[in-house]
Amino acid sequence: MSLYTERNRKLNIIRTFAVSSAMAMIAGSVVAQDIDLPELGPDDLLFSVDNMDQNADPKQDFYRFAAGGWLDRIERPSDKASYSFASIQAQRITDQIKVVVARAVEGAPKAPKGSPTQLVGDFFTAYMDVERRNEQGMAPLQEEMDRIAAIASLEDLTRYAAHIQKAAGIALLAGFVPLSDLADSTRYAMYSGPGEAGLEARDIYSADDDDPRRTAYRNFVHDMLTTAGYEAAEAERVTALVLDLETALDAAQLTQAEKLDLRNLNNRMSMEEAQKLIPNFSAKAYLEVFKLDLPEEIIVTQPNYLKALSTMLQERNLEDFKDYARFRLINKFSRVLSTDFDEPQRALSEAFSGVATLRPLEERALALLQKSLGHPLGQLYVNAYYDEDTRDKTVELVNYIVSAFAERVPTREWLSDSTKEEAMAKLKAFDNKVGYPETWIDYSSVEIVPDNPVANLLAIAESDTQRLLAKLGGPVMEEDFSRESTLPVAMNASYNAQLNGFQITAAISQPPGFQPDADPAVRFCRFGGVIGHEATHGFDTLGRQFDAKGNLRDWWTEEDTEAFVVEAKKLIAQTAETELVEGHVGNGALWVTENMADVGGVKLGYTALMNYLADHPEENVKIDGFTPEQRCFIAWAQLWAEKATDAYLINVANSGDHPPNTYRTTAPLQHFDAFYEAFDIKEGDPMWLPPEKRVNAW
Repeated sequence: MSLYTERNRKLNIIRTFAVSSAMAMIAGSVVAQDIDLPELGPDDLLFSVDNMDQNADPKQDFYRFAAGGWLDRIERPSDKASYSFASIQAQRITDQIKVVVARAVEGAPKAPKGSPTQLVGDFFTAYMDVERRNEQGMAPLQEEMDRIAAIASLEDLTRYAAHIQKAAGIALLAGFVPLSDLADSTRYAMYSGPGEAGLEARDIYSADDDDPRRTAYRNFVHDMLTTAGYEAAEAERVTALVLDLETALDAAQLTQAEKLDLRNLNNRMSMEEAQKLIPNFSAKAYLEVFKLDLPEEIIVTQPNYLKALSTMLQERNLEDFKDYARFRLINKFSRVLSTDFDEPQRALSEAFSGVATLRPLEERALALLQKSLGHPLGQLYVNAYYDEDTRDKTVELVNYIVSAFAERVPTREWLSDSTKEEAMAKLKAFDNKVGYPETWIDYSSVEIVPDNPVANLLAIAESDTQRLLAKLGGPVMEEDFSRESTLPVAMNASYNAQLNGFQITAAISQPPGFQPDADPAVRFCRFGGVIGHEATHGFDTLGRQFDAKGNLRDWWTEEDTEAFVVEAKKLIAQTAETELVEGHVGNGALWVTENMADVGGVKLGYTALMNYLADHPEENVKIDGFTPEQRCFIAWAQLWAEKATDAYLINVANSGDHPPNTYRTTAPLQHFDAFYEAFDIKEGDPMWLPPEKRVNAW
């Protein structure tokens, strides 16, 4: 998976199937920020010995030793559930984007239609015109509401599910979608899989009715419906229906951990066989909406889900599914409708994160803009804030990290020669990209207007669908830096198993995460460690299932697979033994890919550092009294320092697919012998992890 978000949009689909014053407010910030953004310092988690607590014993509490000064000095902002380098850097990027967008808003009226300036400026303007949004109320959804009301049969429901997927990106109940073939990444295949739910935190669907987070979601659904105009009794009825329906649909799915084994999802069968699983949800009717013919073969990612849904479609009243479709429509577009919908969103966020306030309106506008028009915004951002020197220094790190990986593979004594050969072939085939795409996605034909945010979202969704359909019939054409997690403005790096490569965005290549002019230990063991993390994803519990061509293929000997599982179980056990909050530990089976990538990132960053210092011996010096080896591990732990609410940590423990930063500070270091050597940590010291519990996979 990516550093902070989904690893691969395709695999995620497979797994789950007043304006003038606002413009003045944004434009006014240009004067202050156009020349310089505020200088970053130790408080912003730039690496610094001032962020350490050198009175702490690294053998006792290495996290305290590396970052105790920052932890004592810094208060978590009240509007942040988690405060770390990620939130600091994200705010920095947001401040940069504010400048970019202010220029676009100012220039949009005179800009060529379809240009990045026009698209970005008018999209933002439409969102920020809250007076008009409040006046319109639910009217922008009336056409879609009428479509739902007209559903008179299960075939109508099937066609509507296809329509709303195509027109708005809402995955309702189930779907059929063409994506690159798991077994042959050069061709497209048709998939069938589950739709999405109203909430990503799946664990609440199996929780008791009185669970606080389940209660919060129930209140959210009810309040969304009443805000949309439902009478109290009707809202209560539909709320119960939504919870009941989504709980039943979730129970029919594989667990998140089960989905990490892609073999569980690669169920190939004839179209006739697939249709028998769900005879009352017509693939023919669904694909006709997309103007696609029925394929001979289809990959059904979760056969049992289709069976369960078929039973529900047979036994439940059609009106239940129409009510559910209405809720999903309201939920999807609530962020661009009346601002009365803000309170339900705020209350739900507070329950899951512990933060009682929403982000400022303009920042929510920027987040939606990024998600919706990432490439036009990315073009403007890269031109304004990304320099080629940073790109060159990132490429240097990538080269050293990949070389370090190639150096370590032959030393893996637990691997047979044949598997090592396959691993080296996969590593040599890595297709890595840095910063931004060579070719930007063309949105020039998309109709973006300054007065209708719902229409803008619908136009973008339709365009994205048509762009995918236009590729069918030919070879797979992947658009670089196009997934939400890899947009140039996304603060992220992400490995894609089917492309067999990772992408490092322009936004993440910024301070405090990346300090291009820092000493080698800081460069290689902070940002280099992040790059090594992504490289290791190609060989983690999920990534190892794909070969050098990005195809789902078992290239391991049986003995090597067994040895790998032993290594992975060590990480699962470590998670189970580490409390995040009293009484709450993480999901080791779900976190294992990320935890293995962190261990790999530390080891690759360190190995690359040693190789760099061998090439540049004049830089192999003590700084602030610490050797490069010591600064390496301090730099890693300091990068992941975090202040977080208990509610946030409990939510991550229950449903997060990434561990929180507090866990990542020291847990990966404990698997590396060089860490113990650097600080003379011995058996019996609290930081000591017995050798038999250490992971030596990569």
